[in-house]
Amino acid sequence: MFEKRKILFVEDDSLEIGNISVLLRSLGVGFTHTATVSEAVRELVLQPYDYLLTDLHIETKAGFEKPDGLTVIRAAVEQQPNITIVATSSDPRTEVVNAALTAGAHHFVRKPLSKADEIEIAFRLANQRRRLARGSRLKTPSGLWEAYAKKYPYGIILGEREHKVARLAARKKASCIITGETGTGKEEAAKLIHRMRCEEDGPIPFVAVNCATITGNLAESLLFGHKKGAFTGADEAASGYITEADGGILFLDEIQTLSIPVQQKLLRVLNDGSYHRLGEARTHRSEFQLIAASTKDLGKEVDEGRFLVDIHMRMMGLDFHMPPLRERMADLPAFVALFLSRKNIALNVDTLDDLIEKLQTYQWQGNIRQLFKCLDAWLLYCELDCVTLSADNFPLFKDLQALQRPVARAQGPKDEIDFNTAANEDRDFDQLMADFERTIVSNAMSRHGSISSLSKALNIPRSTLDAKRRKYNLI
Repeated sequence: MFEKRKILFVEDDSLEIGNISVLLRSLGVGFTHTATVSEAVRELVLQPYDYLLTDLHIETKAGFEKPDGLTVIRAAVEQQPNITIVATSSDPRTEVVNAALTAGAHHFVRKPLSKADEIEIAFRLANQRRRLARGSRLKTPSGLWEAYAKKYPYGIILGEREHKVARLAARKKASCIITGETGTGKEEAAKLIHRMRCEEDGPIPFVAVNCATITGNLAESLLFGHKKGAFTGADEAASGYITEADGGILFLDEIQTLSIPVQQKLLRVLNDGSYHRLGEARTHRSEFQLIAASTKDLGKEVDEGRFLVDIHMRMMGLDFHMPPLRERMADLPAFVALFLSRKNIALNVDTLDDLIEKLQTYQWQGNIRQLFKCLDAWLLYCELDCVTLSADNFPLFKDLQALQRPVARAQGPKDEIDFNTAANEDRDFDQLMADFERTIVSNAMSRHGSISSLSKALNIPRSTLDAKRRKYNLI
């Protein structure tokens, strides 16, 4: 079963490391061991594995990380969808087991593991459950995700921009600027460029930096590294992100937030690959592909003096824009199908269609990230309330705004009624009031471009307004 298979084994307890390593060797399999979350995630990005065996509670130098092994499991699901995952823990509580299975594990086994058979059986059961889950995904939701997967081999996040990414992966020295609102998938696009390059060149580094979270000397130190004692608190030397990215990809998110001095130093690296670490005269070199991302118009940032024109010109390459979700609503069904596939959730056709129809009524100002967060909350609420997964049970979030759709305007001239004449004639009262009401609503529709502004102008609740529009055929 395990011949020529690769296992990633994640554990930080020295006794368990020795024990399980002996058991794995007795099964005759090759395995790689990591002791921290960051090391495990890095392995999953750079190397293909058939199996993941991970503890759920991992101690690192930075302290007790949360959610520990769950982070490793989620990274495995995202980076290697066909991997078989077994979670371990000495804590057998139901909530611990459920958390592991919800994150994407196929089986849970309690520690300590004392026999090789226990590991073999655990992976056999996990394999069976993974195959069953894959079977349910192929049937529902209506084969939707499989259809999109054929259309977008590298993921729906890129959509029609996939051909540009393929060109970037082929031109390994070309820089790139990815623009778009928060949550549109800019970092995901960068990771897909990295994945394409790994397929061609083998494992290469991918170093992601959120520039908005680093300022001043911290930014220079983290990017370029520093010598021991270079500043107060520099108790050890640090190589820096640029050193780590040598031979691979450096992804700088929100690059426009870097200070001008740091931009100037970065420009030199981009020109000839050379740089100095803080407090050090020695020249270092690093060659990498730069992928920058920004929620701002960098041209405007240059005009306003916040971004160097030289570095902007140096970075220009096969740039592309990630449009907001509200401008690519045709792709929303694919995002829903992707989410359900990752969660191993099957919905019948009617339920899926109702859910997608409801989700398409919102603006998704937080874009794809917000969509996935809301779907996660929907799963949780339905589970806690013990109700079925349905569109009717999708929670109403305060920060979700309805998609503004143009109101159908009345054709022809405005309705005109002579109120004085009508008031002095003997007419059916109910019909007269209905005519007045229809005229008021129809004429107001001609002045307002959206239902929300119309409702506010007439001081009528949205539900009441919708009822009147249906009554008078003003839809």
